Amino acid sequence: MNKRRCFLLAYFTLAIILICSVLWLVNIDFFFFPGKKAEGWSALERSSQWFIAQQRANRNWLVFHNGLVPSHEGGSSAFTYDQALAVMVFTLHGDYGRAGLLLGFFQKTYDEQLLKYGRFIGFCDAYSKAGAWEETWAAGPNAWILLAINHYTYVTGDMQYLALAEAVAKWLISLQSFEGGIIGGYYGDGSPMTWMATEHNFDCYAALRDLGILTGNDKYLKSAKDIKSWLENDPWDGKTGRFYMGRKKYNPNYATDLSSWAVLSLGRQYSGTLDFAIEKSLNRQLYKVNNVEIEGFDFGSSYESSPFPDKDAVWLEGTGQMVLAFDKADREEEKNKYLKEIEKALTPSAVHKYTAALPYATNEGTPAYGSWMMQDRPLCVSSTAWYIFAKEGFNPFSMDQKDDANNKKICEIDYNPRYYFMPVVDDFEETEVKFENAYLKELILGSNAEIKRHLSANEKLSGDSCMELILTPGKNAKLASGIVSRPFLYPQDWSGYSGLVFSVYTDDPGIIIKLKIKDREGEPFESYPMSVREGEKNTFVIDIKKDFSRSDAFSSYGNKIMDADGIREFSLEIMTKRTDSEKKIYIDNITLENK
Repeated sequence: MNKRRCFLLAYFTLAIILICSVLWLVNIDFFFFPGKKAEGWSALERSSQWFIAQQRANRNWLVFHNGLVPSHEGGSSAFTYDQALAVMVFTLHGDYGRAGLLLGFFQKTYDEQLLKYGRFIGFCDAYSKAGAWEETWAAGPNAWILLAINHYTYVTGDMQYLALAEAVAKWLISLQSFEGGIIGGYYGDGSPMTWMATEHNFDCYAALRDLGILTGNDKYLKSAKDIKSWLENDPWDGKTGRFYMGRKKYNPNYATDLSSWAVLSLGRQYSGTLDFAIEKSLNRQLYKVNNVEIEGFDFGSSYESSPFPDKDAVWLEGTGQMVLAFDKADREEEKNKYLKEIEKALTPSAVHKYTAALPYATNEGTPAYGSWMMQDRPLCVSSTAWYIFAKEGFNPFSMDQKDDANNKKICEIDYNPRYYFMPVVDDFEETEVKFENAYLKELILGSNAEIKRHLSANEKLSGDSCMELILTPGKNAKLASGIVSRPFLYPQDWSGYSGLVFSVYTDDPGIIIKLKIKDREGEPFESYPMSVREGEKNTFVIDIKKDFSRSDAFSSYGNKIMDADGIREFSLEIMTKRTDSEKKIYIDNITLENK
């Protein structure tokens, strides 16, 4: 009889395990029955519980999980940005165990990279919910992980992730360009993203600022000041009261978070840009899932016909960001109005009983850049997190919510930014990242050719790195010419110098070089053509006052007087009439000197 009972008990236990296994496999949170207390949960509690359920449901082999929170209900991806938001949600609500579980995933990933590569290569933009790495390593998501660690460390006093924070900061700083801003990151093949996103730099500024304050290390504060200087001097447009999406000269587009994040990261002095968002992004749409109209802010557009949003969807994540920015700007009426609008879209979860969350948008709008689609389902991490932040008045750009005082520290720090590099115009001793960002344009002028540049080395010119230019003439071309240009964010004062010196080497005959500059007024000047002797090191000295003349093609306007105290752009033009083969030219040590 006892044996029979034992067998029945074993069969019953096995049946329960199998049933639970099936429930887990279909993503039903079987062990979560809060009962009647859930009926009294507020909207905020239901959305907070959604985060807990979303993390809890992501299990391997029934029991084990890596802490990742899938970015969407039923989704297989866990975006790094979303994981940072989740850490902050858990930390904000005192759920330090769940926050630590999630940060532990990134600590483990960091340790794995050290074993595999011998160095930290950054966190990729997204992971599978099982933890597999995906391609591309962008600056923004890494900055958000740093923001999350800063907040967790400040609130809990737990220092175990501080070394990881400093590793992330070191990686971000390695992406800092000569202008002071942070470039996009790295593509899957390891090549740098040479573009610079204003949005990413808002993230990086706040993350490095707070880490500097947390650790007392001025290195991070100085980098933050560099970023802030770039933001204020390049993408910011004081006339229209808005930020450009990237470098003003190359990316004039606008997205709504350029307004909200400016206020949350840099401070309330940029509150006026919220009016620009109201003008360009505010619209009203039907959210069919709840059958309700919602007024809020669109993200952007395809940017094919306009640099502004097309107002065809309400971006719920971005509207939450705007609510928080209105709060920061002491615009109470607008804060309350749009918070109520967001709450209309809170939707009961079909997966996690008793909880509610938000989708990405009210409806499918125009894909941003032709690929990133707005969507009204499924429920997602980003919108729900920003609703929680807006509801609780929590600024994720500030670890201690003292962003006004912390921004003031950056302004007051005694530091001359690194981009004042004279008299060395370029010695090519910087990193690949800085080299790629020093020369933003490769241009062919009136000839059938191609020109490319690389950071290379040539023992006959220099034992260290130099710039290698490869000029490839087109078929049947009679003349091949190309230009590489280096714009300066801050006009360079060359008036105190008499000469511009540089070294050149090539094995190819018939190479001619011209130097071109643009002064403070944008007026173009060029040097006389210089013939390069092949097979030997050439050193040229150009008299700044005598050897530059107004470019013939643009001689009909301006005063024809070069303002040497405000040089805005420096270019090298390579020319050859011997178009039978590819030409390689090496250039090094471009410096200013006094005779």
